[in-house]
Amino acid sequence: MPRSRLKVLFLVESLSGGGAEKVLSGLVRGLDRERFDVTVCTVVDCGPYREEVGKYAHYRTIVGGRGWLYRLKYALVYRFLPAGWIYKWCIAGDYDVEAAFTEGFPTRLLAAAPEGKARRLAWVHVDLEARPWTQGLVFRSLEEERKAYARFQTVAHVSQTVREAFERRFGAHAGSVVLHNPVDRDAVRSGASAAEEVPEKKRFRFVSVGRLEEQKGFDRLIAALARLKERGWQAELVILGEGSRRRELESQAAALGVADSVLMPGFRENPYPWMATADVFICSSRSEGMSTVVTEALALGLPVLAVECSGVREQLGMGRFGRIVENHDEALAGGMEDFLSGRESCEDWRERAARGGDAVAYERAVRKVEHLLEEMK
Repeated sequence: MPRSRLKVLFLVESLSGGGAEKVLSGLVRGLDRERFDVTVCTVVDCGPYREEVGKYAHYRTIVGGRGWLYRLKYALVYRFLPAGWIYKWCIAGDYDVEAAFTEGFPTRLLAAAPEGKARRLAWVHVDLEARPWTQGLVFRSLEEERKAYARFQTVAHVSQTVREAFERRFGAHAGSVVLHNPVDRDAVRSGASAAEEVPEKKRFRFVSVGRLEEQKGFDRLIAALARLKERGWQAELVILGEGSRRRELESQAAALGVADSVLMPGFRENPYPWMATADVFICSSRSEGMSTVVTEALALGLPVLAVECSGVREQLGMGRFGRIVENHDEALAGGMEDFLSGRESCEDWRERAARGGDAVAYERAVRKVEHLLEEMK
Protein backbone atom coordinates (compact mmCIF):
# COMPACT_ATOMS: atom_id res chain seq x y z
CA MET A 1 0.00 0.00 0.00
CA PRO A 2 1.52 3.38 -1.01
CA ARG A 3 2.50 5.73 1.77
CA SER A 4 0.05 8.62 2.23
CA ARG A 5 1.38 12.06 1.50
CA LEU A 6 2.18 14.46 4.31
CA LYS A 7 -0.38 17.27 4.33
CA VAL A 8 1.35 20.61 4.84
CA LEU A 9 -0.19 24.06 5.18
CA PHE A 10 1.86 27.21 4.62
CA LEU A 11 0.13 30.33 5.96
CA VAL A 12 1.44 33.66 4.65
CA GLU A 13 0.00 37.17 4.75
CA SER A 14 0.00 37.57 0.96
CA LEU A 15 1.98 36.55 -2.11
CA SER A 16 3.23 40.08 -2.73
CA GLY A 17 6.59 40.89 -4.27
CA GLY A 18 8.65 40.45 -1.10
CA GLY A 19 11.61 38.16 -0.55
CA ALA A 20 9.84 35.71 1.80
CA GLU A 21 6.95 35.32 -0.64
CA LYS A 22 9.39 34.65 -3.47
CA VAL A 23 11.17 32.05 -1.34
CA LEU A 24 7.85 30.33 -0.58
CA SER A 25 7.04 30.20 -4.30
CA GLY A 26 10.38 28.52 -5.00
CA LEU A 27 10.01 26.16 -2.05
CA VAL A 28 6.60 24.76 -3.00
CA ARG A 29 7.90 24.26 -6.54
CA GLY A 30 10.74 22.11 -5.23
CA LEU A 31 8.91 19.97 -2.64
CA ASP A 32 8.42 16.35 -3.72
CA ARG A 33 4.75 16.12 -4.69
CA GLU A 34 4.76 12.34 -4.27
CA ARG A 35 5.52 12.82 -0.56
CA PHE A 36 3.90 16.17 0.23
CA ASP A 37 0.37 17.45 -0.33
CA VAL A 38 0.89 21.21 -0.01
CA THR A 39 -1.65 23.98 0.58
CA VAL A 40 -0.75 27.66 0.61
CA CYS A 41 -3.23 29.91 2.41
CA THR A 42 -2.94 33.70 2.26
CA VAL A 43 -4.59 36.11 4.64
CA VAL A 44 -5.07 38.61 1.80
CA ASP A 45 -5.58 37.50 -1.81
CA CYS A 46 -2.96 39.52 -3.69
CA GLY A 47 0.51 39.35 -5.16
CA PRO A 48 2.39 38.31 -8.31
CA TYR A 49 3.27 34.80 -7.08
CA ARG A 50 -0.31 33.45 -6.89
CA GLU A 51 -0.20 31.91 -10.36
CA GLU A 52 3.19 30.28 -9.80
CA VAL A 53 2.19 28.87 -6.40
CA GLY A 54 -1.07 27.54 -7.87
CA LYS A 55 0.88 25.32 -10.25
CA TYR A 56 2.40 23.31 -7.41
CA ALA A 57 0.06 23.65 -4.41
CA HIS A 58 -3.58 24.04 -3.46
CA TYR A 59 -4.33 27.71 -2.97
CA ARG A 60 -6.75 29.26 -0.44
CA THR A 61 -7.30 32.75 0.89
CA ILE A 62 -9.06 34.25 3.90
CA VAL A 63 -9.79 37.77 2.65
CA GLY A 64 -10.82 37.55 -0.99
CA GLY A 65 -13.37 39.28 -3.15
CA ARG A 66 -13.69 42.91 -4.18
CA GLY A 67 -15.42 46.10 -3.14
CA TRP A 68 -17.44 46.40 0.07
CA LEU A 69 -17.32 42.66 0.79
CA TYR A 70 -13.52 42.69 0.69
CA ARG A 71 -13.38 45.73 2.97
CA LEU A 72 -15.80 44.12 5.42
CA LYS A 73 -13.83 40.86 5.60
CA TYR A 74 -10.55 42.76 5.91
CA ALA A 75 -11.88 44.77 8.86
CA LEU A 76 -13.30 41.68 10.56
CA VAL A 77 -10.07 39.70 10.22
CA TYR A 78 -7.60 42.42 11.15
CA ARG A 79 -9.58 44.43 13.70
CA PHE A 80 -12.45 42.56 15.29
CA LEU A 81 -12.43 38.75 15.20
CA PRO A 82 -10.37 36.78 17.77
CA ALA A 83 -7.48 34.85 16.22
CA GLY A 84 -8.95 31.55 17.43
CA TRP A 85 -12.19 32.16 15.55
CA ILE A 86 -10.34 33.03 12.34
CA TYR A 87 -8.32 29.84 12.65
CA LYS A 88 -11.43 27.70 13.26
CA TRP A 89 -13.54 29.16 10.45
CA CYS A 90 -10.93 29.97 7.79
CA ILE A 91 -7.77 27.92 8.31
CA ALA A 92 -8.38 24.62 10.11
CA GLY A 93 -8.14 21.48 8.00
CA ASP A 94 -6.83 17.94 7.96
CA TYR A 95 -3.14 18.93 8.02
CA ASP A 96 -0.16 17.13 9.50
CA VAL A 97 2.00 20.27 9.68
CA GLU A 98 0.85 23.90 9.80
CA ALA A 99 3.57 26.44 9.07
CA ALA A 100 3.40 30.20 9.62
CA PHE A 101 5.79 31.20 6.85
CA THR A 102 6.21 34.79 8.00
CA GLU A 103 6.29 36.61 11.31
CA GLY A 104 3.40 38.69 12.56
CA PHE A 105 -0.21 37.90 11.70
CA PRO A 106 0.28 34.34 10.33
CA THR A 107 2.23 33.48 13.49
CA ARG A 108 -0.51 34.94 15.68
CA LEU A 109 -3.24 33.00 13.85
CA LEU A 110 -1.54 29.59 14.05
CA ALA A 111 -0.55 30.17 17.67
CA ALA A 112 -4.29 30.40 18.41
CA ALA A 113 -4.95 26.89 17.05
CA PRO A 114 -6.13 24.30 19.60
CA GLU A 115 -3.92 21.34 20.36
CA GLY A 116 -4.61 18.59 17.86
CA LYS A 117 -3.06 16.39 15.20
CA ALA A 118 -1.22 19.15 13.36
CA ARG A 119 2.29 20.08 14.41
CA ARG A 120 3.12 23.78 14.20
CA LEU A 121 6.14 25.41 12.58
CA ALA A 122 7.00 29.14 12.59
CA TRP A 123 9.46 30.72 10.15
CA VAL A 124 11.47 33.80 11.13
CA HIS A 125 12.86 35.76 8.16
CA VAL A 126 13.90 39.00 9.88
CA ASP A 127 16.02 40.16 12.78
CA LEU A 128 13.24 40.83 15.30
CA GLU A 129 15.69 42.47 17.68
CA ALA A 130 16.85 45.09 15.17
CA ARG A 131 13.40 45.42 13.55
CA PRO A 132 10.65 44.54 16.07
CA TRP A 133 7.90 45.53 13.63
CA THR A 134 5.35 43.10 15.08
CA GLN A 135 5.12 44.95 18.41
CA GLY A 136 2.03 47.13 18.65
CA LEU A 137 0.97 46.16 15.15
CA VAL A 138 0.28 42.44 15.67
CA PHE A 139 1.12 41.69 19.30
CA ARG A 140 0.24 43.94 22.23
CA SER A 141 3.37 43.09 24.19
CA LEU A 142 6.65 41.23 24.02
CA GLU A 143 5.27 38.65 26.43
CA GLU A 144 2.26 37.96 24.18
CA GLU A 145 4.58 37.37 21.23
CA ARG A 146 6.86 35.14 23.33
CA LYS A 147 3.87 33.02 24.37
CA ALA A 148 2.77 32.75 20.74
CA TYR A 149 6.13 31.31 19.65
CA ALA A 150 6.07 28.93 22.64
CA ARG A 151 3.02 27.24 21.08
CA PHE A 152 5.04 26.13 18.05
CA GLN A 153 6.92 22.84 18.17
CA THR A 154 9.59 24.22 15.83
CA VAL A 155 10.89 27.69 14.94
CA ALA A 156 12.94 27.88 11.73
CA HIS A 157 15.34 30.81 11.29
CA VAL A 158 16.75 31.78 7.90
CA SER A 159 20.22 32.46 9.32
CA GLN A 160 22.25 31.89 12.46
CA THR A 161 22.32 35.62 13.22
CA VAL A 162 18.51 35.76 12.99
CA ARG A 163 18.35 32.84 15.41
CA GLU A 164 20.70 34.54 17.88
CA ALA A 165 18.69 37.79 17.71
CA PHE A 166 15.46 35.84 18.30
CA GLU A 167 16.93 34.12 21.36
CA ARG A 168 18.15 37.40 22.83
CA ARG A 169 14.65 38.82 22.43
CA PHE A 170 12.45 35.87 23.36
CA GLY A 171 14.76 33.36 25.02
CA ALA A 172 15.85 29.97 23.72
CA HIS A 173 13.29 27.76 21.97
CA ALA A 174 13.67 23.99 22.30
CA GLY A 175 12.70 23.44 18.66
CA SER A 176 14.95 26.10 17.14
CA VAL A 177 16.61 25.27 13.79
CA VAL A 178 18.37 27.19 11.00
CA LEU A 179 17.09 26.69 7.44
CA HIS A 180 18.71 28.79 4.74
CA ASN A 181 16.35 30.01 2.03
CA PRO A 182 16.35 27.82 -1.08
CA VAL A 183 17.43 29.83 -4.15
CA ASP A 184 17.39 28.10 -7.54
CA ARG A 185 20.75 29.10 -9.03
CA ASP A 186 20.01 27.59 -12.45
CA ALA A 187 16.63 29.36 -12.69
CA VAL A 188 18.29 32.68 -11.80
CA ARG A 189 20.94 32.26 -14.48
CA SER A 190 18.37 31.16 -17.04
CA GLY A 191 16.17 34.13 -16.16
CA ALA A 192 19.03 36.54 -16.81
CA SER A 193 19.06 35.58 -20.50
CA ALA A 194 15.30 36.09 -20.97
CA ALA A 195 14.17 38.75 -23.44
CA GLU A 196 13.67 41.97 -21.48
CA GLU A 197 13.95 45.57 -22.62
CA VAL A 198 16.57 47.05 -20.32
CA PRO A 199 17.83 50.62 -20.89
CA GLU A 200 21.36 50.78 -22.21
CA LYS A 201 23.98 51.40 -19.56
CA LYS A 202 25.47 54.89 -19.99
CA ARG A 203 27.91 54.89 -17.08
CA PHE A 204 28.94 52.77 -14.10
CA ARG A 205 25.75 51.06 -12.92
CA PHE A 206 24.77 50.07 -9.39
CA VAL A 207 21.62 47.97 -8.94
CA SER A 208 19.51 47.10 -5.92
CA VAL A 209 16.27 45.15 -5.55
CA GLY A 210 13.56 45.22 -2.89
CA ARG A 211 10.37 46.76 -1.60
CA LEU A 212 10.42 50.55 -1.58
CA GLU A 213 10.21 50.73 2.21
CA GLU A 214 12.32 52.32 4.95
CA GLN A 215 13.92 49.00 5.94
CA LYS A 216 15.66 48.59 2.58
CA GLY A 217 17.63 51.84 2.91
CA PHE A 218 17.16 53.10 -0.65
CA ASP A 219 17.07 56.67 0.67
CA ARG A 220 20.64 56.10 1.83
CA LEU A 221 21.61 54.85 -1.62
CA ILE A 222 20.20 57.95 -3.30
CA ALA A 223 21.96 60.19 -0.77
CA ALA A 224 25.22 58.30 -1.36
CA LEU A 225 24.86 58.74 -5.13
CA ALA A 226 24.41 62.50 -4.64
CA ARG A 227 27.46 62.62 -2.37
CA LEU A 228 29.53 60.81 -5.00
CA LYS A 229 28.33 63.23 -7.68
CA GLU A 230 29.59 66.14 -5.54
CA ARG A 231 32.98 64.41 -5.45
CA GLY A 232 33.04 64.23 -9.25
CA TRP A 233 31.96 60.62 -9.79
CA GLN A 234 29.44 59.71 -12.48
CA ALA A 235 27.27 56.65 -11.86
CA GLU A 236 23.68 55.50 -12.24
CA LEU A 237 21.48 53.62 -9.81
CA VAL A 238 18.72 51.15 -10.73
CA ILE A 239 16.27 50.26 -7.95
CA LEU A 240 13.89 47.42 -8.82
CA GLY A 241 10.80 47.14 -6.64
CA GLU A 242 7.58 48.81 -5.59
CA GLY A 243 6.29 50.15 -2.30
CA SER A 244 4.85 52.97 -0.25
CA ARG A 245 7.95 55.19 -0.39
CA ARG A 246 8.16 55.59 -4.18
CA ARG A 247 7.11 59.26 -4.26
CA GLU A 248 9.35 60.08 -1.32
CA LEU A 249 12.36 58.50 -3.03
CA GLU A 250 11.59 60.21 -6.34
CA SER A 251 11.30 63.57 -4.56
CA GLN A 252 14.58 62.95 -2.75
CA ALA A 253 16.40 62.17 -6.00
CA ALA A 254 15.03 65.36 -7.58
CA ALA A 255 15.92 67.51 -4.56
CA LEU A 256 19.49 66.17 -4.52
CA GLY A 257 19.95 66.68 -8.26
CA VAL A 258 20.35 63.02 -9.21
CA ALA A 259 16.90 62.26 -10.66
CA ASP A 260 18.47 61.71 -14.10
CA SER A 261 20.79 59.08 -12.59
CA VAL A 262 18.19 57.09 -10.61
CA LEU A 263 15.95 54.65 -12.46
CA MET A 264 13.04 52.99 -10.61
CA PRO A 265 11.21 50.78 -13.14
CA GLY A 266 9.01 49.12 -10.51
CA PHE A 267 8.57 45.50 -9.49
CA ARG A 268 9.88 42.89 -11.93
CA GLU A 269 8.95 39.25 -11.45
CA ASN A 270 12.13 38.49 -13.38
CA PRO A 271 14.68 41.12 -12.27
CA TYR A 272 17.68 39.13 -13.49
CA PRO A 273 18.15 40.71 -16.96
CA TRP A 274 18.30 44.09 -15.21
CA MET A 275 20.70 42.82 -12.55
CA ALA A 276 22.96 41.26 -15.17
CA THR A 277 23.62 44.68 -16.77
CA ALA A 278 25.00 46.14 -13.54
CA ASP A 279 28.61 46.56 -12.50
CA VAL A 280 27.85 46.12 -8.78
CA PHE A 281 24.85 44.90 -6.78
CA ILE A 282 24.17 46.74 -3.50
CA CYS A 283 22.35 45.60 -0.36
CA SER A 284 21.71 48.78 1.65
CA SER A 285 19.18 47.36 4.14
CA ARG A 286 18.98 48.78 7.62
CA SER A 287 18.07 45.26 8.74
CA GLU A 288 17.56 41.87 7.09
CA GLY A 289 17.11 38.24 7.93
CA MET A 290 18.68 36.51 4.96
CA SER A 291 18.56 38.61 1.80
CA THR A 292 17.34 36.39 -1.04
CA VAL A 293 18.50 38.85 -3.67
CA VAL A 294 22.08 38.84 -2.34
CA THR A 295 22.18 35.09 -3.00
CA GLU A 296 20.67 35.69 -6.46
CA ALA A 297 23.37 38.28 -7.20
CA LEU A 298 26.03 35.70 -6.32
CA ALA A 299 24.33 33.19 -8.61
CA LEU A 300 24.73 35.74 -11.43
CA GLY A 301 28.38 36.33 -10.55
CA LEU A 302 27.69 39.99 -9.74
CA PRO A 303 30.11 41.90 -7.49
CA VAL A 304 28.25 42.51 -4.22
CA LEU A 305 28.57 45.47 -1.88
CA ALA A 306 26.54 44.92 1.31
CA VAL A 307 26.18 46.74 4.59
CA GLU A 308 26.57 44.66 7.72
CA CYS A 309 23.19 43.17 8.72
CA SER A 310 21.80 39.79 9.75
CA GLY A 311 22.64 36.95 7.40
CA VAL A 312 25.02 38.89 5.15
CA ARG A 313 28.23 37.45 6.59
CA GLU A 314 26.91 33.90 6.20
CA GLN A 315 25.84 34.57 2.61
CA LEU A 316 29.08 36.27 1.62
CA GLY A 317 31.37 33.71 3.24
CA MET A 318 32.56 36.17 5.92
CA GLY A 319 33.58 38.60 3.16
CA ARG A 320 35.16 36.11 0.76
CA PHE A 321 32.40 36.40 -1.86
CA GLY A 322 31.33 40.04 -1.45
CA ARG A 323 32.48 43.33 0.05
CA ILE A 324 30.93 44.08 3.47
CA VAL A 325 30.96 47.59 4.98
CA GLU A 326 29.61 48.99 8.23
CA ASN A 327 25.89 49.73 8.32
CA HIS A 328 25.91 53.53 8.09
CA ASP A 329 25.64 56.13 5.34
CA GLU A 330 29.28 57.17 5.02
CA ALA A 331 30.54 53.56 4.90
CA LEU A 332 28.03 52.81 2.14
CA ALA A 333 29.13 55.83 0.09
CA GLY A 334 32.77 54.90 0.72
CA GLY A 335 32.22 51.36 -0.51
CA MET A 336 30.57 52.64 -3.69
CA GLU A 337 33.45 55.07 -4.25
CA ASP A 338 35.98 52.26 -3.85
CA PHE A 339 34.40 50.46 -6.81
CA LEU A 340 34.13 53.65 -8.90
CA SER A 341 37.78 54.54 -8.27
CA GLY A 342 39.08 51.06 -8.98
CA ARG A 343 40.42 50.60 -5.45
CA GLU A 344 38.11 47.60 -5.43
CA SER A 345 38.38 45.59 -8.64
CA CYS A 346 35.03 44.64 -10.19
CA GLU A 347 36.73 41.80 -12.01
CA ASP A 348 38.20 40.39 -8.80
CA TRP A 349 34.86 40.60 -6.98
CA ARG A 350 33.08 39.11 -9.99
CA GLU A 351 35.30 36.03 -9.72
CA ARG A 352 34.69 35.84 -5.97
CA ALA A 353 30.93 36.19 -6.45
CA ALA A 354 30.98 33.39 -9.01
CA ARG A 355 32.63 31.11 -6.45
CA GLY A 356 29.94 32.06 -3.95
CA GLY A 357 27.26 31.44 -6.57
CA ASP A 358 28.59 27.97 -7.26
CA ALA A 359 28.05 27.16 -3.57
CA VAL A 360 24.32 27.99 -3.78
CA ALA A 361 22.50 24.66 -3.44
CA TYR A 362 18.76 24.91 -4.07
CA GLU A 363 18.03 21.18 -3.94
CA ARG A 364 19.98 20.67 -0.73
CA ALA A 365 18.06 23.52 0.96
CA VAL A 366 14.70 22.09 -0.17
CA ARG A 367 15.67 18.59 1.02
CA LYS A 368 16.43 20.02 4.47
CA VAL A 369 12.94 21.49 4.63
CA GLU A 370 11.46 18.16 3.54
CA HIS A 371 13.44 16.34 6.21
CA LEU A 372 12.23 18.76 8.89
CA LEU A 373 8.58 18.43 7.82
CA GLU A 374 8.78 14.62 7.94
CA GLU A 375 10.50 14.71 11.31
CA MET A 376 7.69 16.83 12.71
CA LYS A 377 4.90 14.40 11.76
